[in-house]
Amino acid sequence: MDDHFKWAFGYCAARGYAQPVAATNPQALWFDAGKPDQIGRFILGGASGEAAAAFAAVDAPHIYVDFAAPRETILPHVPPGWQPRDPMWLMAARPDMPPARPTPDFTIELDEGADRFEAIARHADGALAARGVLGIHGTTAVYDQIVTEAQFGRRGLGSAIMAELGRCAVRRGATECLLVATSDGKALYERLGWTLRSDIVSAISPSA
Repeated sequence: MDDHFKWAFGYCAARGYAQPVAATNPQALWFDAGKPDQIGRFILGGASGEAAAAFAAVDAPHIYVDFAAPRETILPHVPPGWQPRDPMWLMAARPDMPPARPTPDFTIELDEGADRFEAIARHADGALAARGVLGIHGTTAVYDQIVTEAQFGRRGLGSAIMAELGRCAVRRGATECLLVATSDGKALYERLGWTLRSDIVSAISPSA
């Protein structure tokens, strides 16, 4: 299965969405997001040659269309009125994350579900410091929403959250890990040994 498609299944598990289904118009995976600003999402993987047809097939507002392809290949086909999202990257790693440095002033809480884990770091005073989510689909683990609160930055909490989720992935038998990084997180993931697989190009259909 295409890595972008694998990511979509794990992402839906992480977000609590129903699993993606095959769509025919356009030919893609589809999942419902159910948000006012994101009704749902088409995942087309590396099908860059179908970009123009895929965008043309969407006739509803607030629909995301995502490709795992270079931006210069996709952006010329984005129709007027659509909103291209900021650059993102599909990245991959082994499930055994490198050990994180100690974070003595913080504790990490873990919430475990059937196919979803959430790790939360709290300061000694109880304040939320960082969090992250992991979705499991088969042998693929997908990391999502890795966030450190601004006042707790540069204390190794992002790495600690990733390491905790990595232990969960190993325990569940994952053999590969995927995530979609924004520019804010890309450098952290590269330091932790994640490698780039592809650009992710995403655009949103107009509201009216």
